[in-house]
Amino acid sequence: MKPLIFPIVAAAFLIATLGCASHTAVTPFNVVVRGSSSSCTLAVDDRIVTTAELLEIARPEAKSRRRAQINWATEETPYRCIGGAIYALQLAGFKDVATPAEPLQ
Repeated sequence: MKPLIFPIVAAAFLIATLGCASHTAVTPFNVVVRGSSSSCTLAVDDRIVTTAELLEIARPEAKSRRRAQINWATEETPYRCIGGAIYALQLAGFKDVATPAEPLQ
């Protein structure tokens, strides 16, 4: 039975390695949300954009199967601003929209 262990372990390692090689690390499409109780601001690559511009920029990125990530500037950023950005990215075609637990520092 011992001679069968090496081929099985080698095959499992090869399958795991090939599976991991096909999933290269892709940087997420980042959107920063800032806002107060009266207004929201969206930024992509340090450029302030409107919701319509965000949709235009995000659609090609969603087609490339990247994931989106929304960061917010402060703890005072209203959830409606964050929710609006999530909705816009979903409209653009993103299936995976992440939000970190803490605001940017």
